[in-house]
Amino acid sequence: MDGVRSKNLLSLNYKENELVKVSPVGEITGLDGRVFMIDGAALLKRISSNGLHIPLDENHSFGGALGWFDKDSFELRDDGIYAKLELNKNGAALVGDKVYRYLSSVYDTDGRYVTGLDSVGLVNRPNILNNTINSKGENMNELEELKAKFEALQKELETSKAANETLKAELAEAKKPAEQPKQEESKAGSEEANNVSKQIAELGAKIAKMEENFKGIFGKSELEKNAKANALTDEQSKIARMLGLSDEEYKGGMN
Repeated sequence: MDGVRSKNLLSLNYKENELVKVSPVGEITGLDGRVFMIDGAALLKRISSNGLHIPLDENHSFGGALGWFDKDSFELRDDGIYAKLELNKNGAALVGDKVYRYLSSVYDTDGRYVTGLDSVGLVNRPNILNNTINSKGENMNELEELKAKFEALQKELETSKAANETLKAELAEAKKPAEQPKQEESKAGSEEANNVSKQIAELGAKIAKMEENFKGIFGKSELEKNAKANALTDEQSKIARMLGLSDEEYKGGMN
C-alpha cells in the first residue's frame, strides 16, 4: 500500500480517553468514482440535533453495538471529525486483538451531499480511495423506488380486476333470454356477449401478467398465502360455463 493511500484511510488508532477520527471533511472520492461533499460543521450540527450516540458495529452488520461514540464528544478539526469511543467488552476484545484495522463510516446522503452520520463499522477492507464513504441513503432510495413500483402495479391490478367484474356482469346480462326477442336484437346480444367474453379473456391475461410482476419484485409468498380462499363461487362457476371454461381454466385467468 502506498504512503498516500495509507495516510488518508481511517485507521483504527484507538487509545483510551483520546478522540478517534470518524469522518473526513470536504470533497470525498470513492473507489467507484462517486464524489461526495461533507460539510463538517453541518454534520456536527445534525449529530447534535439528533441527540443520539453513534454505534460502532462489526463489518456494517447493523446488529449489536461493539461500542458507542459519545454524542457530546464530536469535534471538528482541520483534517476531519473526531469523537470519543467507548468500547464494550466485545468491542474491546476485537480492538485489543487487532482483529480489525480500520473504521468505515455510514452516512445519510441527499444526492452528493452527506446529511448525517448513521454508524461506524470495524472493517479490514474500507470501500474507499481517499476516505471512507458509504451511502445509506442510496440503498433507501432504491427500496423506495421498488415500493413505488409495487404500489403502482397493485393499483393497476385492482383496477383491472374491478373492470373484469363489471364485464362479467355485462356478459351475464347479455346472455339472459329476452321476452320474445327479435332476430336483430338476438344477433346484437350474441355479438355483445362475444365481445365481452373477449375482453374478459384479455383482462384475465393482463391480471396474470401483473401478478407475475409482483412475484418478480417481492416473491410469491403474499400471493400464495390466500390460495385456499380462491375456490370459485356458484356465480363464478356459472360464468365459467357460459364462457366454455373449466373452473381451473377460469381461475387461471383470474388468480
